[in-house]
Amino acid sequence: MSEDFEDAPGMRHLGLSPWLQTAWDLRAAGNFIGGGTGTGLLIIASLGAFDGLYSPVLLLAGLALVGLGLFSVFLEIGRPLRAMNVLLGGKRSWMTREAFVAAVLFPLGGAALIWPDLAKLVWIPATAYLYCQARILEASKGIPTWRSPLILPLTVVTGLAEGAGILLLLGTLFLDGGAPEWVAGTLVAAIAGRLFVWMFYRRRMVGGEAPVEAAAVLIRFSMPFTLGGNVIPIAFLVIAGMQPDIRGAALAAAGLAAMIGGWAMKVTIVTKAAHNQGFAINHSPARGGGESGPGFKPGWREVTKDKQ
Repeated sequence: MSEDFEDAPGMRHLGLSPWLQTAWDLRAAGNFIGGGTGTGLLIIASLGAFDGLYSPVLLLAGLALVGLGLFSVFLEIGRPLRAMNVLLGGKRSWMTREAFVAAVLFPLGGAALIWPDLAKLVWIPATAYLYCQARILEASKGIPTWRSPLILPLTVVTGLAEGAGILLLLGTLFLDGGAPEWVAGTLVAAIAGRLFVWMFYRRRMVGGEAPVEAAAVLIRFSMPFTLGGNVIPIAFLVIAGMQPDIRGAALAAAGLAAMIGGWAMKVTIVTKAAHNQGFAINHSPARGGGESGPGFKPGWREVTKDKQ
């Protein structure tokens, strides 16, 4: 497999191969981490309010995580005083739409701290916010690992897994009796969905939809992510069901592992596998009266008809 992800001799020095973007760093990843985990928590807690689940701690934690995500973006802006310009691109920018949704999410979440019945409505702007985050990545067409159609369901289901995970963790620490039993089932479903989408996403990226260096990053990350972020949380949930004496600790460990797995995935996609398109030539120029030669796309895996 590794031989498929090596540049052809002499390609790299030409300066045409895709290179890792540096405009979005850990601060940008922090937006997707805080926003995804925070909205995932708010969605699950809000829907749980219909079943009697209400806790100011959960609401405050969700809003705080979303706020930290937005603050990390503010730190990344080269000219912070121009941050309000984000509100001027509503017709074309998902980041602007994210800001508009945040302007609804925070007041509604704050009001739910005073009037608990409003907690049943928080899932609506929280879901819209998570959707906007997924579309921000998908709309970045210059980065192959971001523009994949699978990045949308992958981002959404990861946010739900992180939300269920942190709810289990916070429930163990702050809720009487811990989180409701259905939260563990929600985490299992979210992890299964995340792993399913990840498998297809990784396969498409490795199969030729991403530059070879970006695909190699995803290959190296896939096994630790599968085991640490998905299999181990399920194992802790099984332990929690079999060992009542350590149930709380096992549920907290499952939630923490699932959450950290999602964070690691976002850091990898946003900062480590974010290679741009690079340059390509459809046909080599003809010399004299000869015919043009084959195309030239350095840094990408060559997909022949036999491999398709």
